[in-house]
Amino acid sequence: MYYVKTIRHLLLVLVLSGGWVLTSSAQTTVPGRPSERSGLSKKERRKLRPAYIGVNVGTNRIKFRDFATSPLFYEGWTTYVGASWLKADRYRESEAALTYSFGNPKTDFNENATSSNFNRFELFYSQLYQVGAWSNSNFTTKVGGMFNTTGNLRANPKLGNNALGLEAFPTLFFSFKLTKEMSGSAKNARRQNLSLRVNTGIINAAYRNGYIYYPGQGTEVNEPNTFENYELNVSGFRASTGLDYTRYLRNKNALQISYIWDTYHTGGDLDRFEMANHTLKFALLFNTNNQ
Repeated sequence: MYYVKTIRHLLLVLVLSGGWVLTSSAQTTVPGRPSERSGLSKKERRKLRPAYIGVNVGTNRIKFRDFATSPLFYEGWTTYVGASWLKADRYRESEAALTYSFGNPKTDFNENATSSNFNRFELFYSQLYQVGAWSNSNFTTKVGGMFNTTGNLRANPKLGNNALGLEAFPTLFFSFKLTKEMSGSAKNARRQNLSLRVNTGIINAAYRNGYIYYPGQGTEVNEPNTFENYELNVSGFRASTGLDYTRYLRNKNALQISYIWDTYHTGGDLDRFEMANHTLKFALLFNTNNQ
C-alpha cells in the first residue's frame, strides 16, 4: 500500500510538471538580477549571485511504523523549525539547511491508545544547475543532486526494553526543479515565482538495528548499549517533492511558503522502517549580500 501511494504521488507530480512545461510558452517581462546579465565571467556571476539566510517554521504531519517493534502505524502532527542558507539565480542554486521536528504521534489499536515522543533531525546540502535548452526568460529548468541525512529519536516507555528508537537515513538524491516566473510586465512589479522540485533517491541507506535499550529500563536483563549491533544497510527507497511560492520584497528579502512531501522505506525483512512526512512551512529569507 505504501508503494502504491508513492507511485501515485510521483505520477501526479509528473503530469502536473508536464502541463506546466506546455503552458510556459507565454512570455512576460521579468526583472533580471545583476548575476543574470550577459557577458559576465563565472567569478563575477558567482560574486553577484543573491545569497539568503532563512528562518523556517511550520507543521509536519507524520506517519510511520517500525516492524522491529510493532506493525502498527503511529501518526500525528509535529512542530517544524529550521534554518537555511541559499545562494541562487536562474543559472545555479546552492542550498544547505538544518531542520528539527518534534511531537507526540499516536496509535490507537483495539481502543488501546499509546503515543511516542518523536524527534526528527534533518541536514541536507543541494546543488542545481540550469538546463539551457529547457529554459527561457520566463521558465527555468535545473538538475542536480542533494545529500540528505535524516535522524529519528523515538521514545515509547510502553514498549519496555525496546522503548527507544534511534536511527539515521543518509540518502543521495537526483533532483530536478522547474521554476515559473510570475512577476508580470509592470516596471515596478515585485518579483515572485512558483517552483516544483522532485528528488529521487539513487543511494538509499539506513543505520539502525531496530533493537536498542532505553537507559535505566530493563537493566536487570540487559545493560543499556545504544549502538550495539548497529548496521549500515544500503537498500530501500526514498523520494520527496517540494512546492514553493516565493515573493521578493523591495528590501531584497523574500517570503516563502512551501509544501514538502517526503517518504522512505528501508530494506530488510523483520526490521523494516517506513515513514511519510507532509510539511507545510513558512520562511523569511534575509538577503545577505544586497544583490
